Amino acid sequence: MSTFPWVEGVPELVGEIVRVREIAWADAPALFELLSDPLVAAHMSAPPPSVAAFAGFIAWARQQRASAESVCFAIVPHGAESAVGIIQVRALEPTFFTAEWGFAIGHMFWGTGAFTDAALLVATFAFETIGVHRLEARATVDNARGNGALQKIGARPEGELKSAFRRQDRRDRQFLWSLASEDLRRPAAAHARFSAADAAGAIRAAVATTQHAVRARRPEAPLPEPPPLHPFFVTRQQDK
Repeated sequence: MSTFPWVEGVPELVGEIVRVREIAWADAPALFELLSDPLVAAHMSAPPPSVAAFAGFIAWARQQRASAESVCFAIVPHGAESAVGIIQVRALEPTFFTAEWGFAIGHMFWGTGAFTDAALLVATFAFETIGVHRLEARATVDNARGNGALQKIGARPEGELKSAFRRQDRRDRQFLWSLASEDLRRPAAAHARFSAADAAGAIRAAVATTQHAVRARRPEAPLPEPPPLHPFFVTRQQDK
């Protein structure tokens, strides 16, 4: 474990639009609200089905980090406290030479630059601190937004995986993407959909909407301590 000093805790990373930090207990209500949205859940493995289950996922994610198997970052826009999405990085071999990442973010934050900012922070941390050489991602063929986001930051498509993602009663195709440190890039500002001011305004409005939705949600029973572990990785559908 001495090879991976981050197993004791990962640092907060600060970008232009967001900061990313390790997922925390307080993130459970907002993440349940945002990642349970059908628009978000359509292209990923089934998210934890309750706030309590999200707490179990957070407990599992922290356990995974302590055992040097994966790291889960929360995406937190500047001006917010709770997560609006997550990015996970997990080892595909014990040395972390090859790793896989998965991500999801609330649909209100799509197109604001929040994901790109967070992805660049996490990928840089993976390459420079964890020691990843090759970072892989999977996205369903019909997930145009997810595939486009990967391409924007420099990932390369390497092939199509048949029947790789189970969605209800069918299995869908996925694209396999790879990213190396020398390929990582920030998209040119000219290609952004909004100006910096517009993006900041859109994020403020999305954060306010999310906070209102979380406050309006009917309270659940108190969370068990510790919550039952709930394994969950964004890009893979786990068989029941």
